[in-house]
Amino acid sequence: MLLRNIILRNSTNFIAQYIIQKGQQIIARLPGLAPNAQMTVPIAVNFEVTATSVIDGNTYTSAPMDVQSGRGFLAQALQIPAQGTYTFEIQKVPSRLPNILEFQKTCLGPVTFTLSKDGKLLQNVVVHDSFVAETLDTGDTFYVYAVINGVTTKTETFSNPSAIITAVTANTDLENGYFTLVIN
Repeated sequence: MLLRNIILRNSTNFIAQYIIQKGQQIIARLPGLAPNAQMTVPIAVNFEVTATSVIDGNTYTSAPMDVQSGRGFLAQALQIPAQGTYTFEIQKVPSRLPNILEFQKTCLGPVTFTLSKDGKLLQNVVVHDSFVAETLDTGDTFYVYAVINGVTTKTETFSNPSAIITAVTANTDLENGYFTLVIN
């Protein structure tokens, strides 16, 4: 498998915090990148999913499971009659479409699926209805924005998984402190 990397650069005088999505899935929510610094973000990275729900007043959280595009995840509460309790787990199930992550549940209460990387929260998907799967597109379109000096840049779209993205101070007649992202 060919490893692809997005390169992030910051040519502003302020710290830039980047958020990158692949389709609807957040793949990076990065700490601040210092002025005149550069960071490499691998695209083929490992993500984990856990599920959490409240059952009979008790909060249950599943063990983590690896996330792969084109997969489905089913959260379910299984009875353990001998103990008079439940176990809460996620099972991998087929997704109906490639490049789609599907999230489903069988228990009564809402289930929050938490996607993380290296133990850091990236995003949550909440499933309220047992009969409707929630989905995330993990297609080949990327979206990126940065927060610089408290200002959020316009979200930029690109398809090159080896893109170089540079935060720059815009040279325009607009208000001072206007920033933009340049994609090469």
